[in-house]
Amino acid sequence: MSNTVRRDASSLECSGTFATGCWLRPLLAAAAVLLAVAPLPAAWIEELYSRRVYLAIQNAVTPLTGAAPIALFDVLLVALCAGVAWRWWASIRRADRGGRLRAVLRASWDTAALVAAVYLVFLLVWGFNYRREPLGAALGFDAARVTPQAVAALAGESVERLNALHAPAHGASWSSLDGMPERLGAAFEQVQRRLGITRSATAGTPKRTLLAPYFRRAGIDGMVSPFSLEILVNGAVLPFERPYVVAHEWAHLAGYADESEASFVGWLTCLAGDDASRYSAWLYLAPQLVRHLGEEERNRVWGALERGPADDLRAVAARTSEAVPIVRRNASRVYDQYLRANRVDAGVASYGKVVDLVLGTRAWWDTPSSNAP
Repeated sequence: MSNTVRRDASSLECSGTFATGCWLRPLLAAAAVLLAVAPLPAAWIEELYSRRVYLAIQNAVTPLTGAAPIALFDVLLVALCAGVAWRWWASIRRADRGGRLRAVLRASWDTAALVAAVYLVFLLVWGFNYRREPLGAALGFDAARVTPQAVAALAGESVERLNALHAPAHGASWSSLDGMPERLGAAFEQVQRRLGITRSATAGTPKRTLLAPYFRRAGIDGMVSPFSLEILVNGAVLPFERPYVVAHEWAHLAGYADESEASFVGWLTCLAGDDASRYSAWLYLAPQLVRHLGEEERNRVWGALERGPADDLRAVAARTSEAVPIVRRNASRVYDQYLRANRVDAGVASYGKVVDLVLGTRAWWDTPSSNAP
């Protein structure tokens, strides 16, 4: 082998902006693949990670990132994209015509190593929560309670709650996003304690994001940054939607990665709050219940809804209709693949399973200590 060829081979194997040494990149890739497929026991994840390690990380990180006036997730995202783009541009630009293939391979290898590193950080900081034990098992979930009759009964009850809560909810001032921790933080703490969490998650201040235009077009109400442990909320969310949307994202922040579980914990949090928060909770749940009814039963339930709540539901429908269909479909498809990659077999369909949780655990939550109206 000539000196030139040896130098080229060495360059291909060991150079790279995002990795140090020949061994680090394959080590990162191997670790990422191993942890992606390793069948870690859910009980270990629950007791060692979700209830201990993760909450210690969250209690330390969220107050720090929350003190920043902007979403640090935006900063991380821009820096990551710019760094990858610069790496590719610099690698190809420096290469002569005959060395461009090697430059592309080097940049590809560095990018793969970076992706592996990001995935490992994701797992450590938040992602292992996807592998914790199902929440329903700890709450005495009973599938026998999930019946068409139970759905119809709770749908009718949800309409009664909306009718009763509309006036007091609208009579009080709706909280801004910045004011949600003060308004609903105690309820979030209470629900976590009742769920048996001894070290509860910190309620993060909702933040606006550079992704807001995309959120509006894709029909996304909010998200949790799995790296900076911030919650980002679509600023277009209506005032009476805010309590539930924020509580749902707080549930993710507490380590409930599954969408149905986050919806359930967010709903419980709102029930433990004031009238406005309770109204927001039932405004979310009522359509989730009614959609499972037959046409005749659906018309009967909606027919009992008074004008105020009906107007609010129409306003929500008008807001969500502003999403661009192709953007919404693509966002849903990508998120579905993301959830399945993280072992959520139902994908985006897991959102709808909140009805099962609500009905199947009613004996647990429908008690005076739940503070439900």
